[in-house]
Amino acid sequence: MENQLKNIKKRQIWRSLLAYPAAAFVIIQAVEFFINNYELNPKLLTFSLILLIGGFFVSVMWNWNHGEKGIQKFTYKEIMSYGIVLAITLFCGGYYWKNTPTVNGASDASIGDSSNRLAVLPFENKSTDSSLIYLSDGIPENLINRLSLMTNLKVLSRNSTFILDDADRNSSGVRKKLDADLLLTGRVENLNNQLVVNCQLINVNDNVQIWGEKVFYDNENVIELEENIVTSLLNSLPSSLRRKDGNFQNDKAINPKAKSHFMKGRALSYGSTKEEAENALEHFRKAIEIDPNFTPAYVAIANEKIIQAMFSTATREEIFNEARTAVQTALAFDPNSSEAYYVDGAIKFYGDFNWEGAENSYKKSLEINPYNVNAYIRYSAFLGAMKRHKESIIMADKAIALDPISISSLHNLGWVHLIAGNFKESEDAFSEALALHPNWIWGYVKRGYSRMFQNKCELAEADAIKARELLGDWGSELIESTFIFNYGTCGNEEKKKELIDNFFRHVNADNYDDPYAVFMVYYLKGELETALDWAERSIAEKEASSYLFNIDIFYRNDLLEHPRFIKLRKDMNF
Repeated sequence: MENQLKNIKKRQIWRSLLAYPAAAFVIIQAVEFFINNYELNPKLLTFSLILLIGGFFVSVMWNWNHGEKGIQKFTYKEIMSYGIVLAITLFCGGYYWKNTPTVNGASDASIGDSSNRLAVLPFENKSTDSSLIYLSDGIPENLINRLSLMTNLKVLSRNSTFILDDADRNSSGVRKKLDADLLLTGRVENLNNQLVVNCQLINVNDNVQIWGEKVFYDNENVIELEENIVTSLLNSLPSSLRRKDGNFQNDKAINPKAKSHFMKGRALSYGSTKEEAENALEHFRKAIEIDPNFTPAYVAIANEKIIQAMFSTATREEIFNEARTAVQTALAFDPNSSEAYYVDGAIKFYGDFNWEGAENSYKKSLEINPYNVNAYIRYSAFLGAMKRHKESIIMADKAIALDPISISSLHNLGWVHLIAGNFKESEDAFSEALALHPNWIWGYVKRGYSRMFQNKCELAEADAIKARELLGDWGSELIESTFIFNYGTCGNEEKKKELIDNFFRHVNADNYDDPYAVFMVYYLKGELETALDWAERSIAEKEASSYLFNIDIFYRNDLLEHPRFIKLRKDMNF
């Protein structure tokens, strides 16, 4: 043993045991530097480590054979040993390179060669505070908005990603249901009495994590938290995916408390009751009270009011006045707000009947953000109403590409095919939506339209029965008018009369919400002149559904050729 130690010392094996690891560490650090800063393939790091391990054995053999003073000759056995070690090292390195997936986002196949469709899922709330749901939903929504503007990734809308079943919130579910190849997910949890947001970017094709970050939320500044996440994620992406022209409102100038109220309002604005909508509006107004320059809150108010107008939950004048003021304020603070422009387009379309102005706003919204799915949906519906059906369907397909399984995108696709006369395509779109959302009342009603126009009256009535089961005895005036239309068009006069009588037990000239719906029921009842009186009232009162006067499939020639109706459509400048 003593002789062996003397040999090791004499042959200077210490060079391999001490100096070589130190030199290898420096080499590894250099390789990692070049990978991070010059977007080299990150597999080079492990590949270099494999070569250095092989080099270690070569170093030990070299010092053993040539570490003494003087000249030692090379032997055949020594040369064979070097060759074997080199062959094994190259084999291991090559096997690793060929069979191991790339695990970093920088210039690798897991991102660079994919379609770059990113699904951002709601984060899990693992904390003990259930009120923090606004963080677990709000942070991912804000990331969707920011990444769609700041990267060349095709970021899917929250309308699709947030409605995935729990069982599909994983790599295989995202790949199958959303046709995405990248998944951003995370969780909010308590760690040592601190709130932590832990998020990861995953390549769903091989379930390999590309990027991850853990951010502490210890000062209640959600803006700083999001900034840290976005900065870290952007630094992990290749430069080809980072938009040089990407713009986003400077969140650093926003009051964190205002941002918190905004996020709470957004969480409530997706609720289904009038109370939730009002609570959402209160949070948006509180955000503006704290920070009068906070553009997204103005946009959110305007959008919420438009939804109220479409469902007649308040007077139309009151609704659109507040919406108009809010969106104009938003654009004054941020002229590059894509969200503000598509909401402005909706106000001009549904509230002002300003068709040219609406189209310009929709175009501006998409010019600023080509991935704004809501702008595609609203613009598509506008084009369909203007009878520009080919353009409308193109826009609808673009929305589906970004938002493949939500009610909004599938409803719009079914709708624009319906009014274009493509009834089979419309039925297919509504059927796909109903397979995903089996309790969607309007889906059954409008699929009933598409089936009715194909003379599939048994199926259309089955859809009406299902919608009624879900709705109950009475819904809105508009949806009740659709039941009358479907039964009447399919020739069920008894059911049609029953529904008309029930409608007028609820509605009269002094008690109504939707003059367009009243027009439609009088028209279906056969009282054409009275129906036209209500049509004119609908336009005078700026009823949001008045654009439907330009959808020919819902009317017979007796109305389409009537002088009053011709004048009415002319006055609306369709």
